[in-house]
Amino acid sequence: MDVVVKENIANKPMHNPPYVLGVIQAPDYHFEPELYSHFKATKDFNQMTNDIFEKKQKEKNIDRKHTPVGVWCTFGAAALFGLYKIVKTAVFKK
Repeated sequence: MDVVVKENIANKPMHNPPYVLGVIQAPDYHFEPELYSHFKATKDFNQMTNDIFEKKQKEKNIDRKHTPVGVWCTFGAAALFGLYKIVKTAVFKK
């Protein structure tokens, strides 16, 4: 079974070019910078913000979980027990 390793074309610009002595060669893999105007950048940003706002408006609200009734009953029972202890010590003090 032979393993074939193909050369990765995506990383080709990362490899060192062959050395040529005495002659300076400009690299052919540098991209020219692309210039944007402030007006175009602001327009694109506002459009993106508007799109995000519209998508958020279309989404349904997340159903928030309410506290279960059992938890409220437990809190109520604990409060009644605490109130009972306070009243018992205050009223039936010896």
